[in-house]
Amino acid sequence: MSEIEREDIDNLLYERYHDHKENHPDRYIDHYLEQYRIYIHVSNSGNERRAKSNEFFLAINTAIMGILGYFEIKGPIETPIVFMMVPFVGIAICYCWYRIIKSYSELNRAKFAVLHSAEKKLPLSLFKTEWELLGKGKDRKKYLPLSSTEKLIPLIFSILYVLIFLSNLPWGYIVNFVR
Repeated sequence: MSEIEREDIDNLLYERYHDHKENHPDRYIDHYLEQYRIYIHVSNSGNERRAKSNEFFLAINTAIMGILGYFEIKGPIETPIVFMMVPFVGIAICYCWYRIIKSYSELNRAKFAVLHSAEKKLPLSLFKTEWELLGKGKDRKKYLPLSSTEKLIPLIFSILYVLIFLSNLPWGYIVNFVR
């Protein structure tokens, strides 16, 4: 994040400092700390929503794969339309999942920028220190962002859907048609 952006964050965060109704420094500090605590709580609840979202999409994809597996074991289907159309639905679901993961990742990045800026006014910069110790996310040996791994899961399911689709194409008809 550039210095201009950091300055903009500070200006947004502290624009009402001088307009605070109770100009007494202790009251301002109390309000500041309470807002900081609430913001951390909101940030944590966002992570819980993120986990539930991942559970939801994982359950849907697992169910789809289970249904396709059931039909495969049950025996040959007269019209393999299920194996032709369901992978497209699965890929669409995976795309939505990927976009949601990306959105949560961007939201977390913004939340931590706000927290780092707020910590400038506190005695300890706990989140910023933690981020520094993790190499600011630049050294994958120290820290691998969760979203990097999360994004792989919908990609893996998408590849599985493509393979299911390709394996059920009527290749004999296609070859004869191409000739």
